[in-house]
Amino acid sequence: MTKRQCFPCKACCEGWLTSEEIGMTPGKPCQHCTAQGCAIYENRPKTPCQTYQCAWLVEDSDMPDDYRPDLCGAIVSLNRKWNGWSVIHAAPTGAQIPTETLEWIKSYAVKRGIPLMFQENLIQNGQFGAAKVLGFGPPDFVLAVKNAISPKDIFKL
Repeated sequence: MTKRQCFPCKACCEGWLTSEEIGMTPGKPCQHCTAQGCAIYENRPKTPCQTYQCAWLVEDSDMPDDYRPDLCGAIVSLNRKWNGWSVIHAAPTGAQIPTETLEWIKSYAVKRGIPLMFQENLIQNGQFGAAKVLGFGPPDFVLAVKNAISPKDIFKL
C-alpha cells in the first residue's frame, strides 16, 4: 500500500477540527492554510499540526481511499478518550457528516467494537457556532453519553 499523504486534503487546516493552540474552530481556518496547503509546513507547530493524524492517514488504515476527509465529508480520529472510554471521533467538514458517510463510520465502529462520538456543527446567524456532540455505541455507552449532558451542553438556535 502506498503511504497516504495529507495534500490535497486540507480539511484539518480548514478549521473543521477545533484547536485552541492555533485558534481554529469550525468555519475559521488556520491562518496559514492556503489553496496550495500549509504556508509554513516545514515550520508548522508540533501540536496539533505535526502530531495529529486522521484515521485515513494511519499506516495500514482500513479506511477506503475515497474516505479521505475532503472527499467523504468527515474527519475520523481513532483512539480518542472520552469519560474513560476509548472512542472513535468523527467531525464533519461542514455542518453535518453526509448520511452515507455517517452510516459507514457507524458500521466501522461496530466492526471495531469501539463506541463513536460524532458532531454536528450548528449554524447561528449564518456562521458556525457551537458543535453538538452525539454518541453511538453499546447501551452502557449510550447511557454514559445521556448522563453526561448538562445545561451548558444545550444550545438554542
